[in-house]
Amino acid sequence: MTLLDLASIGSFISGVAVLVTLAFLVVQMRQANRNQRALMQQMRSARTVETQLKASEPYVAEVMNRAFANDVTMDDTQVRAFLTICIASVTNWEDSFFQHRSGAMDAASFASDVAVLKVFASTPAFRAIWPTMRDLFGEDFRAYVDRTIQETAVVPAPFNAAALWRENLAKELDAAP
Repeated sequence: MTLLDLASIGSFISGVAVLVTLAFLVVQMRQANRNQRALMQQMRSARTVETQLKASEPYVAEVMNRAFANDVTMDDTQVRAFLTICIASVTNWEDSFFQHRSGAMDAASFASDVAVLKVFASTPAFRAIWPTMRDLFGEDFRAYVDRTIQETAVVPAPFNAAALWRENLAKELDAAP
């Protein structure tokens, strides 16, 4: 075997090593991408849960109930609390909007945020508070929320989760052996 033959074999082995390294790199990049998406979904869930838990605190829950019951007798502090919890919710939706638009969030995850936004957009309380906070958000997102509000029918009767729960509970108890 000549030195030229050994050089050719070495070059071939080097080429194979480069291909193996590239294949490994592609696998690592895919795994990192999956991990990044999982972390982003986990952070989105954590933000949503945190907002929901805050909304379940007695004072905030009372304010939310009164706002969604279209109670115009709320005082300034209660309106401010409603505004603040709405800003927190909308900030969460804005993040999802931009993540979805950039391709970092899948359609199914985004669809759940859209569904919740539409529920809010159907209420007179949210429609009334949106103009107060809309300038806090970017132009593209503002236009998206404005469009969602325009495309969503108003439900003037307040949503009463407690009444719905009681109704569903009664059905379950009636069906129980």
